[in-house]
Amino acid sequence: MNIKNLFLASLFISFAVIAGCNKKEEPQQTFIPPPQETSSDKEKELKEKEEFLKLKEEELKKQGIQDTSSNKKEIKKDTLATVKDTSKVKKEVKKEEQKKKFTEKEKELNKKFSDPKAAVKDYLEYIKRGVSEEGSFDGNMKKASEVWESGSVDKFKANYKNTKKFVLMTDPEVVSQKGSTAVIKVKVKKTDKVKGKEVESDLTVTYTLTADTNGKWKIKSNTVKKN
Repeated sequence: MNIKNLFLASLFISFAVIAGCNKKEEPQQTFIPPPQETSSDKEKELKEKEEFLKLKEEELKKQGIQDTSSNKKEIKKDTLATVKDTSKVKKEVKKEEQKKKFTEKEKELNKKFSDPKAAVKDYLEYIKRGVSEEGSFDGNMKKASEVWESGSVDKFKANYKNTKKFVLMTDPEVVSQKGSTAVIKVKVKKTDKVKGKEVESDLTVTYTLTADTNGKWKIKSNTVKKN
């Protein structure tokens, strides 16, 4: 009985050995930790990040300065344009005002020239000023002669050298007017010094006038009648 048990035990051990030999050995797995960054690599990465941020910051600042400069240029340009436009408007307004004044003056002169009464009144005003104590005799006689078609300054001086007073008694009035010819009548009072005495004369003077191509009236002749 003991021998039988010993035989079985030996046989079991033999099978166990054979099975262990036939079994393939499996390779052992070893845990390899991931490579750790060294301190030098971290410092390098941080340095690169700092440089990148610095460059980016400088670029933004540079762009900001350029934008500000550009804005200033645009503002200056707009300001100059506004000043220029304002100046242009002022010049245009001034030009229009001058044109308006010239037009009004021209209308006034044309109205004056279109009225033969105005020419006679101007002529008589020159005589009145010339013989007054405050007036310039020579200058006003010259102006009076220019209202005539063929007036002579020396003739006017001779006619009024002894006149001390000249007064319009009535405004000039139109007797007739047709085309470029007109007849104007006016009453005047003239005081002359004759042989040391002052002599007054009430006169009705009738003037014949003609107008030139520009509508300016000139005295062609006159007739004098004592009242």
